[in-house]
Amino acid sequence: MKLLYLDPIMGISGDMCIAALIDAGCPFDQLMELLRQLPLDLPSMTPEKRRKGAVEGTYLRIGESPVHLSIGQMREMIEGLEIEQRVKADALGILEVLVNGEAKAHGVPAEEVHFHELSHVDTIIDCLCVAKAMAFFAVEEVFCGPLPQGRGLIKTAHGIMPNPPPATTEIVSGLDVLFLDEERELTTPTGAAIARYYAKGRTRPPFRVTGHGYGFGTFEPTRPNVLRVFLGESDGPSFDEEVWVAEADMDDMEPEYLGAVADRIRAAGALDAIYFPIQMKKGRPGIRLALIAPLSRLSGLVDLVLRETTTFGVRFRPEFRSVLARKEEVRETSLGPVNVKTGFDRSGKRLKSHVEFEDVKKMADKLGMTYLGLMEALKKEL
Repeated sequence: MKLLYLDPIMGISGDMCIAALIDAGCPFDQLMELLRQLPLDLPSMTPEKRRKGAVEGTYLRIGESPVHLSIGQMREMIEGLEIEQRVKADALGILEVLVNGEAKAHGVPAEEVHFHELSHVDTIIDCLCVAKAMAFFAVEEVFCGPLPQGRGLIKTAHGIMPNPPPATTEIVSGLDVLFLDEERELTTPTGAAIARYYAKGRTRPPFRVTGHGYGFGTFEPTRPNVLRVFLGESDGPSFDEEVWVAEADMDDMEPEYLGAVADRIRAAGALDAIYFPIQMKKGRPGIRLALIAPLSRLSGLVDLVLRETTTFGVRFRPEFRSVLARKEEVRETSLGPVNVKTGFDRSGKRLKSHVEFEDVKKMADKLGMTYLGLMEALKKEL
């Protein structure tokens, strides 16, 4: 398994990520070849070698550009590129993290978000170049050190804001951060989005280092403004993200309530919740309630279990899971529209599709068909 470790020593931004990956060996020409497919005037881009004390790395000099793009324009341009599915999916994924962070920070739906600084052409450049470099190195798993945050106030297109600004704060929620005594924006929204999109888990397994690179930022603090990346290999299993499993055993709760409790647990942010019979001490029959959740939701879900059930305690442990990339869409059939979920492997190859059963149930009830018969009919069309 090929790994990449992001080590944001003194900051992380989109251009620092690109520079560090170029310094680690990604050919700059391949990145430019990809960007030249975009139907717009690109700013000048030049990788330069720099040294700060004993640290030598790459700085990516990007020229000024008057080009500003809407979110829709960025999505349309990325979708229209003739590139590997992985690169396209990753670039869109980074962009969506940015959009969702802005939406939460400003309290508006994602479709109503309007970028300010992030509307600059640099944003689409960052998303595409980082995605292309990850594909060049065939990275399967990404891990990240604590994201450094500055203090004080910073000037943005929205006016004077606390450092880090609200959008960055939303994006780094659930990730490890480190506050430093620097009155500068050390982690930009794009840098945070790259870490958020790629680095799914907090656990950093041992690996053999096969390469490294340093990407310099634009300002000169007391310490080197540099992002370091390590490339490596591990013999461990491939996994997409760290999750937490919480369990509680009960022998004094009415089973009929557990279905409703499980629904509330899922609605509160759990990835899943199940319950099943167990044998407890003294031969008493009991029920085990188990849930799976990201770390950011664990505390609230544990409190919910303690409030909603008769248990006096909940145990939890970290685990890992691998998940397929997925796409959900509404497809038209001769029997009516249905929601279809499609799963893709790491190369972007389609592996399987699944029709949502609630759609099958409603359609079968309406048409007077058996569920099995309707499902077989839909499979022939999809």
